Amino acid sequence: MTERNNKPNVLVIDDAFCVRQSLHFILKDTFNVLMAPGALEGNFFLSTHNIDIVLLDIRLRGTDGLKLLADIKHKYPYIEIIMITAYASIDTTRQAIRYGAYDYLIKPFDKDELMSVVLKAMTRRQSRLSIKNELDMLNESTLYLEHLIRSAQETVMNSSESHMTAMLLNIDSRDGYTWSHVKRVTKLSLMIAEKMGLTDEQRQWLKCSASLHDIGKLNIDKDILTKESRLTKYEYEIMKKHPVEGEKIIQRIPFLGKAVPAIRHHHERYDGEGYPSGLQGREIPFKARILAVADAVDSMMNSPVRQSHCPVEKVNRELRSNSGSQFDPEIVDVVLRERLLSLV
Repeated sequence: MTERNNKPNVLVIDDAFCVRQSLHFILKDTFNVLMAPGALEGNFFLSTHNIDIVLLDIRLRGTDGLKLLADIKHKYPYIEIIMITAYASIDTTRQAIRYGAYDYLIKPFDKDELMSVVLKAMTRRQSRLSIKNELDMLNESTLYLEHLIRSAQETVMNSSESHMTAMLLNIDSRDGYTWSHVKRVTKLSLMIAEKMGLTDEQRQWLKCSASLHDIGKLNIDKDILTKESRLTKYEYEIMKKHPVEGEKIIQRIPFLGKAVPAIRHHHERYDGEGYPSGLQGREIPFKARILAVADAVDSMMNSPVRQSHCPVEKVNRELRSNSGSQFDPEIVDVVLRERLLSLV
């Protein structure tokens, strides 16, 4: 509730009737003065009026004035509180200031000093509220801008995802394998990520990387992609270029930058014998280590080049025997312990 006039509201909480009346007489021409004999009545006025200043007796009957000060500042941090008492001490003053009091007045009051302190407290409250309002407006503007940026990113991401899907389908039309391979690798990668406790954002970027990890095959000769027999050494060196070619393609889309490391490094080996950079162990980006396992698993289980697909038991043995050499042992342990291959 607010007063009908434009005067600020001052609440006096003091159990002495004569003190309340004296303060009312001094302040009434400049402020709306509300008077409460105790904490209960004071809290009622605080909850029903827009209080600007509180004049609080430090020794209320049945109430710890310092505790009431702390409670008011906690619930109404922008109200300025002036402590009043007939018994001043350095320790009490320090406590009051520590709990958030603006100032400290000693009874009996000097009229001019009282009015000066209350007016200065009012100026401070208005200044702090002005800063708060500016910060609130800034926060609202920031949230709105973040919303616009997210919306724009989602729009571009959806558009780019459709474009990337079209490119992957282009590769698939050349080798008849890539599109289904990408979907299976993405599924297994996300299953691993969930079991390893990756955040939603990390899983989103892993999904993006997995979906695009073979995009570089667009720049690989179709005859090499579709060759059914074993690749020659020269052809294999050409095929090994697809992670770097994928990096080149995705780098052209700035907001997909976080997907690039996993795309570039998904053929690195944990022992450092992989390509294109020969990274070792934890030098390899974590998402690339997940992709390396998921990619190899699908190649063993579904590659069209193999004469026969490996059963789950054999794939599990391959993972176990290459743990720590080709693959990150922590990721292999998750795949085996959680029996993820039975779910793909």
